[in-house]
Amino acid sequence: MNRKLFKGGLVAVPLAFSILSCSRSATDVAIKWTNDIKAKVLEDASRTPDKTVYDSAHRMLTTFKDGKKLKECYFAKRENHDETQPPVYDTGMIVWYSADQNFQFIRMPCTPRTDRTFEGVAYKGNRYGFAEYQYCKKAIRETGFIFNNFNVGTWTQYDSAGQVVEAKDVGDAEKLRSVEDIHYSR
Repeated sequence: MNRKLFKGGLVAVPLAFSILSCSRSATDVAIKWTNDIKAKVLEDASRTPDKTVYDSAHRMLTTFKDGKKLKECYFAKRENHDETQPPVYDTGMIVWYSADQNFQFIRMPCTPRTDRTFEGVAYKGNRYGFAEYQYCKKAIRETGFIFNNFNVGTWTQYDSAGQVVEAKDVGDAEKLRSVEDIHYSR
């Protein structure tokens, strides 16, 4: 039995009742989990690197600390550049890594090739939690939830002024509760 304090005394409350009475929505669980994971990954990845490697074949710059990845930056060649000048590259994607390498925070910034940004979290290479796309001018374009690389729950699209254009429930939102079972360990 779980115990709760009521007017100066403890009262035994069935565990199922106490959990249901304090439960959060599956989407609230996913948003909190995503924000917590993002903060922890960025903290881990902010350590000073002891090694930097550039892979010119894949246009990827990777920083390491003690043999583990901290951050990867992928560069995309700009298509519309002056051919008389050296090629211009934009940051196409940045991936920050947790100390145990299991979690990643992914950001795809705006480039001349794209009209939106992306931010989200991955666990062992699969995306989970809350995902957000923005127009290049920083207004939110689309928000939704991902579980094991699949869209779940409600996905909402916005116009460039931030007004909801469409909200669509693609189902399976209750799966999001299980992200709390994916623990971050250091």
